[in-house]
Amino acid sequence: MKTTLLLGALAALATGMAIGSQATLNARISDSIGPFRTGLLMNLAGGLLAGVILMLVSRGQPFSEGRLSGSVVSMLFIAGGLGIAVITGVAFSLSQTGVTAGLAAIFLGQMLAGLIVDGRGWGLDEPIPLDPIRIIGLLLMSVAVYLLLPRPN
Repeated sequence: MKTTLLLGALAALATGMAIGSQATLNARISDSIGPFRTGLLMNLAGGLLAGVILMLVSRGQPFSEGRLSGSVVSMLFIAGGLGIAVITGVAFSLSQTGVTAGLAAIFLGQMLAGLIVDGRGWGLDEPIPLDPIRIIGLLLMSVAVYLLLPRPN
């Protein structure tokens, strides 16, 4: 196995753990202040933290990569808006379904979005066609989400 592939897989695993941890915090905060406020305030806190980190890393110097183009700025604002929707959705859904089922459903949604992006070639690589094995994988994930949903007593 290539070292870069292994490092990518380990980074994805660590990121998944971070998402699970953040999702749990989102759900707990949402119980106190509601999912919409949680989404907005979590992004505000993250933005402030990112600003401090950016200032420390850049030491007040302009971006060495050059100026931000209009399309990059547009994509940043779209992604930022999606971030608010993501955190709000996580805060709401996990408080309703529990962390395990909620994360499984979120993961399934991410896989469906990835399937569209891969199939259209919108990512950085060539299109990856939909094949029966991928369809079976998504169906199995759907069954897993259903089985993980809490059952009323």
